[in-house]
Amino acid sequence: MRRDVLGGLAAIVVAAATNDGRVHVASDTVRFASDAAYVRAWADAGHPLRAGGAFHMGGALHMFGPIDVGCRVEIDQLGLSEHGRTPTISWVFADGRRLRVDPLNAEKESAHFAARPALCEYVPVGPPRNASGEVALLMVANSPTYLFRLWLLFLNKLLFATDAGLRPFVWVGDLPAAARSPTNPACLESLEVRCRVNHTAEGCVLARGRARCHMHPNNPACAERRLFQSHYDGQSPSNHLADVSNHYIKMPATLATLDAPDVAALYFEDLDTTVHWPWAASVPLALEDHHNNASRKDVVFNSQHDPDFGHAQWRTRSSKFYARDTPAVRGFFARWFANRCAFKDQYSLWHTILQFADKAKCLKYHGELFRDFTYDDLRNTRAFPERRGSEHHGPLPPLSCAQMRERCPDCFFDVCKLRGTTWCGHKNCPPEPRTMNVFFHASIDPQHGTTTYSFDGGELEVEKACFPLSLDPTRPKTPYCEGNKEARFMADTKDELETVLGISSRDRARHAWGDPPSVADADDVVAAYLSRE
Repeated sequence: MRRDVLGGLAAIVVAAATNDGRVHVASDTVRFASDAAYVRAWADAGHPLRAGGAFHMGGALHMFGPIDVGCRVEIDQLGLSEHGRTPTISWVFADGRRLRVDPLNAEKESAHFAARPALCEYVPVGPPRNASGEVALLMVANSPTYLFRLWLLFLNKLLFATDAGLRPFVWVGDLPAAARSPTNPACLESLEVRCRVNHTAEGCVLARGRARCHMHPNNPACAERRLFQSHYDGQSPSNHLADVSNHYIKMPATLATLDAPDVAALYFEDLDTTVHWPWAASVPLALEDHHNNASRKDVVFNSQHDPDFGHAQWRTRSSKFYARDTPAVRGFFARWFANRCAFKDQYSLWHTILQFADKAKCLKYHGELFRDFTYDDLRNTRAFPERRGSEHHGPLPPLSCAQMRERCPDCFFDVCKLRGTTWCGHKNCPPEPRTMNVFFHASIDPQHGTTTYSFDGGELEVEKACFPLSLDPTRPKTPYCEGNKEARFMADTKDELETVLGISSRDRARHAWGDPPSVADADDVVAAYLSRE
């Protein structure tokens, strides 16, 4: 239930996430009655009602200072014409301040967002299309520098979201210094941290885990492992303390977005995900899924691509999810942040899922993941199954979809979805929100994964995009895209990138973006792409 409160105040009624690992969920949530109240609350570091109180209920989110919300981003210059105008984006804040950023001053302006993050909305010219106005598409970047590296992929999602009736929000800002180290006792006592402190500790495989596929090149599971590392922008955490990374900014960003007046739900997508143009067939899916409540759940994650682990459905991906604004959902994301542990946020996500599953009586969980496994252990259990029942690694906590269906059918979260199907064991499983599967994600070989645009006064290196070969079987498979089980092709040239990402064919009346090429020129590029042999 959601209730507006006159004067813009919200009751502190979200799920409390205590430092001892206990989870307490309240039954009601209250919203800000105005944009002005929302802006004031998030600009006040000590305000007790940010995210309905989640920032001050043991969730460790109180470490954040002022955060700008109720603002907008504007694309001043696209900047893709060779030796043309500089790519430029502006933040327009609620108090009228305007911050104009381009690749030349992005590093300097990153200090502004490090001190004061901003969650702002992109609003195209003209009336919204297909929109109810209550569903957001959320992206996060730790700095403007990272936003420019993924410039084309960022613009791609702005275009798709506005065509699909979603409201695109982007958070820019890093973790405060106080939040860069874990504080949860369960994390500080975890095998992950103990292994970073002492690489030779008994039962520790962290120091050698990533090397084991080099030691066992004939292991079939090794051939399917991620080949390339995603680009990471920011200061690398210090291994000896298991400091966390800026992957964890998605939790406060999610809470800030759900706190916005009139936002009832959101889809989160990593900034390096993409949607393949043309996307007309995909446009109706987002709001249809939301309004029809196709998932029947308030939080939905993608399952890992591994049917061998149907008994461990907590091994989800964190690069995309759907979240509806409810007290339990706010408590879940506050708990996930409080549990932060290790460089990748999946380690704490899996622990959090099992904590809430225990609360819902899906299973009994006593912190075995943190206690008995490192992140590498959990990520690579298929490659090295001997870890699961070894002397130093207990069995993985069992959480199958059939188990959830039988023991906790009313649980608010869903971890059984995989590209429109499930591992739940029967043909009537509810499909996941299909919008999550419109977006594609693949890490690219850093030696071949970028292209450079020149502009007056400088250059901009941007990432390319990979897509499943099933979208275009005429394309050759590239060895430079993360493969797993599905072959990929890379959009390689600049013209092709701008075309398959929908930038060349955008509606310039809604997305002028400075000084674009003529419509006739763009149509020629699109026609050439569609008619290629």
